[in-house]
Amino acid sequence: MARAPTDRTRLGPLARRLATLVDGNGAAWEPLAGAALLRRFARTLETAVVALDGLAADAPAADRTRSALAEALVATRLLAHGCAIEHEVATPSGRRVDFRARRDGTTLDVHVKRAPQPTLRDRRVTIPPSFRALEEVARGVVATIAVARPLRGRTLALALEESRDFLLQASLGEELAITDAERAVAVRLRIVAPAARATVELVPDLSASFDDHVPRFQATLRKAFAQFMPRSENIVVVCGSAGGIDPFATALLGSHIERWDRRPRAGELVAYGRAGDGFWSGARRNQSRLAAWWTLADDAEPLLFLREGLAARAGNGRAIALAREIFA
Repeated sequence: MARAPTDRTRLGPLARRLATLVDGNGAAWEPLAGAALLRRFARTLETAVVALDGLAADAPAADRTRSALAEALVATRLLAHGCAIEHEVATPSGRRVDFRARRDGTTLDVHVKRAPQPTLRDRRVTIPPSFRALEEVARGVVATIAVARPLRGRTLALALEESRDFLLQASLGEELAITDAERAVAVRLRIVAPAARATVELVPDLSASFDDHVPRFQATLRKAFAQFMPRSENIVVVCGSAGGIDPFATALLGSHIERWDRRPRAGELVAYGRAGDGFWSGARRNQSRLAAWWTLADDAEPLLFLREGLAARAGNGRAIALAREIFA
């Protein structure tokens, strides 16, 4: 297992780039954000760069730095797209919207949240090359794999054969545990989702962390929803590490399930869908139509989620188009 990247190596380049952006665009952005807000961002980013260059930081300070970078990341994106922004705008209920963005008569209320900590896949987990052969199995599913003990020779060959049979036949959510000669679990496989491709996709098994983080992401989404500006188009932007996208999407859209009331894809026997346990499931929270995930890294781009059914019926088309331009 590779060593985890630190905040210094992962977030330092992002903090320095954002600081350069704010410093270099002050004159152009001042009419959109105001001199005071830009000075505040400049000070915040300078503090973040210094903190991340340190050899160690306490957890509360690290969390504050991540939160500050998330806000600065979103603010600079809005400004770069020509939006005038207000910071910490009060709602009628006494809550606060992080940014109210306006452009060409269109308003978008933006809520920025840092992902729950610790986020996922900050530790690099590798899959043994011998098990990569399982990705040739002709079935479009995602399977997690955990290898606790190395297998060799005939024991490895038998494990791969048993794994192939499992991947061809198992249902969503089923698990296979393969034991070694000492009857200890050596390999664990679990079918977790349909895959976009026609063959098996193997991912490292982070199921304990994944299952723990889905409810945490839903709590983050509920907190943002409580701060929504009424009669306006609101978007929740959640920022975290690269591995957070999977539990975030599950929290938002619902768990993967097998659906027997739908036609499966060509060449498959089972159709897949989402359960009714997502933040957006059914008609609940129908004021929420836009959400985005953004990895806190220098080269990352946001991923926009659009609740299309509700957006088409009740959404503000111009605000949704603006969100697409900025965050898609």
